[in-house]
Amino acid sequence: MIKNKHVIKVLVLGGLLLLCNVVVGCGEKANHDKKTTEDIAKLSIDEEGITPHHHADDTEPHTHSHSSQSDTRKRIMTPDSIEELWIFPEREDHLGSGGMLQIYMDAESHPNASSGFAKYELGVGGALPEHKHNKTEEIAYFISGEGIVISYENAKRIETVVKEGYVWYTAPGEWHSFKNTGDTPLKLVFATIPNAKHGLLNFFKKVSASPGKTSTALSAEEFATLASENDMILKPAKID
Repeated sequence: MIKNKHVIKVLVLGGLLLLCNVVVGCGEKANHDKKTTEDIAKLSIDEEGITPHHHADDTEPHTHSHSSQSDTRKRIMTPDSIEELWIFPEREDHLGSGGMLQIYMDAESHPNASSGFAKYELGVGGALPEHKHNKTEEIAYFISGEGIVISYENAKRIETVVKEGYVWYTAPGEWHSFKNTGDTPLKLVFATIPNAKHGLLNFFKKVSASPGKTSTALSAEEFATLASENDMILKPAKID
């Protein structure tokens, strides 16, 4: 009988020790899991550039995104926040057959972007001189109006009618141009790749002016030089 009581005491003590080990192990695991969760949260916050902080009545730290308003403006461009220019206007106060350029993204406003983006409105009867870009790709989407895109295939000049909904792609090295053949402005949006500091949009900025302002007068030689400096090579005129 005494022996049995001794065995029972040993079993009870063993059970208590086992229970204590389980409780302690669970506590350590909980602490480890909490620390792991905190580490993961801290890593995510660090990667996103978000700073955790407290308010006076808070018990746990929390985060807010502190993106500046200027960053938002670089992602959402509105019509009243862009640069508008007249290219080859008939006179200071009248665009006529010239072109109106609205720049949404270029190397100056978005230096880290891969592409520039703009809207162009070509007046009735207007046309651009035939040219090519050695480094620049262009992708254009026609919004309204009607015109002709000029391209070349095996040195043969091709004219293609374009209108609303058409997309026009121009690879580097391809001679091209377009003109307005309709009775309303020919409107399109286009992307330039890469978003070069000395590229097509910069050329347009150099030869244009704000509405109502006089653009810089350039000789034919100065115009051609400025164009070539901004990856716009003018096609030599054919002499008959």
